[in-house]
Amino acid sequence: MKKFIYLLCILMLVMPTFGVMAQDEAVLSRLQVYNLTLPQGYGITSVEDLTTMLAEKPATLLLDVRQPEEYEAGHLENSFNVPIRELSQNLNLLPDKSADIVVICQGGGRATLAATALGVLGYENVKILKGGFGAWDAAELPTTTDVFTAEAGEAPEFDAPVFEAVDAYLSNLPEGFGFVSAQNLAPELADNPPILIDVRGMEEWDAGYIDGAQHIWVNEFMSSQDQWPADKDANIVIYCASGYRGSIATVLMNLAGYTNVRNLSGGSNAWTAAGFPLVGGAAAETAEFDMDAYLASYVSSLPGTFNAVRPDELATELADNADLFLVDVRTVDEYAEGFIEGAVNIPLQELTQHLDMLPNLDQNIVVYCGSGHRSAIAMTALNLLGYDNVRSLVGGFGAWKNAELPASMEVTTAEATTAPEFDPSVFELVDNFVTTIPADYFAVKPVDLQMELTQSPPVVIDVRTDSEWQQGYIEGSLHFSLQDFMALEAEWPQDLDTPIVIYDNPTHRSTMAMTMMRLLGYDNVRVLGGGIGAWTSNQLPLVTD
Repeated sequence: MKKFIYLLCILMLVMPTFGVMAQDEAVLSRLQVYNLTLPQGYGITSVEDLTTMLAEKPATLLLDVRQPEEYEAGHLENSFNVPIRELSQNLNLLPDKSADIVVICQGGGRATLAATALGVLGYENVKILKGGFGAWDAAELPTTTDVFTAEAGEAPEFDAPVFEAVDAYLSNLPEGFGFVSAQNLAPELADNPPILIDVRGMEEWDAGYIDGAQHIWVNEFMSSQDQWPADKDANIVIYCASGYRGSIATVLMNLAGYTNVRNLSGGSNAWTAAGFPLVGGAAAETAEFDMDAYLASYVSSLPGTFNAVRPDELATELADNADLFLVDVRTVDEYAEGFIEGAVNIPLQELTQHLDMLPNLDQNIVVYCGSGHRSAIAMTALNLLGYDNVRSLVGGFGAWKNAELPASMEVTTAEATTAPEFDPSVFELVDNFVTTIPADYFAVKPVDLQMELTQSPPVVIDVRTDSEWQQGYIEGSLHFSLQDFMALEAEWPQDLDTPIVIYDNPTHRSTMAMTMMRLLGYDNVRVLGGGIGAWTSNQLPLVTD
């Protein structure tokens, strides 16, 4: 009898342990299944694809997981708000696991966390809006401040251990939602290094990685648990190229019981854009490349026009020169509303990925956008890659229409050939910059700059000529004409994190200067949208000596 009681006591002690183990196994089993069935393209959908989807599938659910104050300031029509930390407690608003769902946040990070959690719970058709509400708003698509209320139903049934793990994870997301910036990660790596895990593909890894990282491809993440740290409390940072795949892996590790896992915001693209190095492969060559000298040479070789062309000049050239190649770097939706006849559409952030659509390096190319800002970025990028006859249309398509020049709706396509060979050191830097340009294209409105100047002033730089400067400038501005911009680099702010706003009239030269500073690692440089003209149009003052 005593032996029986003794055995019963032992059984009572170990049964809870077996229960926990069973719960852990259920969660791990579900994570493995999810990882094996990751959606094509990791569920990321562009603004353009979402507009098509909403036209074809109007019943698509638009789930905005931002904070209430973000949602109230503006959101997509028919989108309903469930802050990400409250999502698991409001799944009665998502009663159908097979419904088409698009998750939205401000930039894409929180949406990926939410979409991954929903996928683990068994939702089958969840997508993430690439670039989030910021990208939608930048594309000037309809937004509203009217609250949309989703019709509640009955929450689906979930595997209890899986739901408990997802609920605990989402409800306890830390401040910052588990993201770490490149600027904050860099000093950590120097002082108290976390364990770094790179979840990109092997080709991306071979091209260069953050020093000290180990490589586990996201598609094989759960099947590679033997490569994970044994200590579930270890300090871990995961990264991919832009942040989306890193978010997926971050959720998987958190749900598997790891307590201190973060994702590098913006991924390796943000890391290099901030001026931090990669090692291995082509990255080693990039680290030795002298971008300062390269940019100084570029500026010194610029013509007096700074490669700008005006609408009337372009119209004359198009009438006389059939070989001129036009590139429209606006979004697909903007292009669809009308363009200069013969222009090929390559949206700015995709430009370096479609260089096979451009002609030879020495052919006459003119780039344009809506106002001249994006095209000046594109022109500078192409110039630096070796396209030595690329110009930007000042004022963009807006100026073209204001000049009453003709527009077309007949789409022109370019036949893809083989892209030229580029200096790999230059290409990597330019490509990382172009593909990570945010939805606001690094521009600030005059009224917003005026407010900043009264509260927390950025460094303001005027890159116009001496004669333009003397006619009036924004009070407190530094003056470095673009001709002398690189020669005066020693007089720039030395802290790469310094908030900087550059201006000219309108934005062509300032955009070139901004692009060069960002390629040199300055991560908080913007352009005054519309330049001095927009500043004075808003009744804002200039001063003179």
